[in-house]
Amino acid sequence: MLSAVQGFANRHRKGLVITAGLTGGIYMMGKYAKSKLIEFHEKSASERTAKENIKRRFEQNQQDCVFTVLSLLPTLGDQLLHELNVELITARLQQTRSQRSTPAPTPDSSMILPPKSEEDENKQEQEGSAENKEEQKEEQKEEQKESELVKDGQEAAVAVDGTEEHTKDDSTDSTATSDTNGDSNQSTQPSSTASEADKDETTTATQDAEAAKPESQDAAAATTETTPIAAAPETIVKDEAAVTIDRKTKLELWQEIKIMSFTRTVTALYSLTFLTLLTQVQLNLLGRFTYVSSVIALSNTTDASYRVDAPAVKGSLSSTAGQLDFQTEKKYLTFSYWLLHEGWRRWSEKVRDVVEDVVGGISLKKTFTSNDFSDLLEEIRSRLEYTEDMEGERVPVNMREYMLPDEASDEREVLRAGGVDEFDLVVDPVLRNLLDETRDFIDSADFTTVLSSTLTATFARFNLALQPTFNPFLLSPPQSGNSAVIAEIEDDEDIDRAVSLVTLLPLVTRQAHKVINGVPNEYVESLAMVKELQAFSAIVYSSFSEQLVDN
Repeated sequence: MLSAVQGFANRHRKGLVITAGLTGGIYMMGKYAKSKLIEFHEKSASERTAKENIKRRFEQNQQDCVFTVLSLLPTLGDQLLHELNVELITARLQQTRSQRSTPAPTPDSSMILPPKSEEDENKQEQEGSAENKEEQKEEQKEEQKESELVKDGQEAAVAVDGTEEHTKDDSTDSTATSDTNGDSNQSTQPSSTASEADKDETTTATQDAEAAKPESQDAAAATTETTPIAAAPETIVKDEAAVTIDRKTKLELWQEIKIMSFTRTVTALYSLTFLTLLTQVQLNLLGRFTYVSSVIALSNTTDASYRVDAPAVKGSLSSTAGQLDFQTEKKYLTFSYWLLHEGWRRWSEKVRDVVEDVVGGISLKKTFTSNDFSDLLEEIRSRLEYTEDMEGERVPVNMREYMLPDEASDEREVLRAGGVDEFDLVVDPVLRNLLDETRDFIDSADFTTVLSSTLTATFARFNLALQPTFNPFLLSPPQSGNSAVIAEIEDDEDIDRAVSLVTLLPLVTRQAHKVINGVPNEYVESLAMVKELQAFSAIVYSSFSEQLVDN
């Protein structure tokens, strides 16, 4: 048996060797392939984990940007609403209206109405206070104020054209009145002489009248005391002069309301956009450091598979071992103080100049359609965002001076005002590198594109908020699906009706509050959805000065 096996092996030695070699080779190749497949899966899993990690951190960073903007808006809004206080001017205008419309008390009212007891007055006060607490709500007050303002504005708009004529008529009437007063004074002298001559007869007649009708004499005496005939022309002259002054004051107040309403709202829209972009750049730069530090922590600092190639530059990512200390991060974020307290004021002055040029000469009674009002806003934006160079071509305005300080003295002042200790008012190399990189991003062409896109989204939201005024159909859409009804509504002129400027002013003023204090803030949400801003944030987040390279 054994000899037979040996004989078979000797006869088929070559075939057995080939078979064993093929089998071993296949086994080794399978094992190698399996190891490579496992390595590939592990690498794919690690890459997928890394992508999910950076995606999750990036999305969290964008949410942090939104929350940071919302937390900084009250600081900006308090100053903006206080220094551009349209409500104060509106209150003065309403006070002027109330003083003009309040009727003068009649002298005989106490004789006509019986006196009220204290109990009745207390009951009425309690009932009135209870009714006021229940009925007077904030929205109703706002609507009432807006309707009064619109009514006053329409009266003021009508009075604009006739102001000079009224002034001329008032001066003519005052001259004629003075002549009348002179004639009346001359005619009063002989009448007084005659009254002295007939003094005895008048006294006798008066005594008889008192004996016969005492009540009628008291009423006549009261009437004589309360209605001096000689002083009536002078009172009329004073009233007419007061009306003229009141008319001029109203026109000045309405002009200021018109300018300040547009100035405040446009400034709020631009300031919100500036703050959003600056916050995006700052937090994405800091988020980049946070991500790199997390990668280094996960890879374990003893592992040589991750290392930083290229020499370490002072103030760069590698010089800080992928991390920033808390004090440097705090000082860097403090530079948003410039925009919140100084930059918006400088921008507001520029906005007011442009608004005075564009809106200042527009009459309050001029009507605007939705497209007309959009064109007006585009004109304001064009003058604010672009300027002409030496060759007459339009070039974008650099907004960096409104977002970050340029002078070293201003930088130290920002740090001091931001609460940094006096001994630490120094811009160290790490902080200087961050500030320079931030300025580079703001000066880039990508930033200009993103700024234009975000401003377009912001003003589109502003126009959308005013659309129900131009199109009342948007407030109450038809419940029926009848196409004939919808066609009839669409053909109606009210679909894009013309609205006077005085009607739009309260709506423009209200939008400034919604930009600053809106809950939920639709303007901030619309900015967060701009695709160009998301792409720009990704560029900032992934712009590493050094790269992590495998061995």
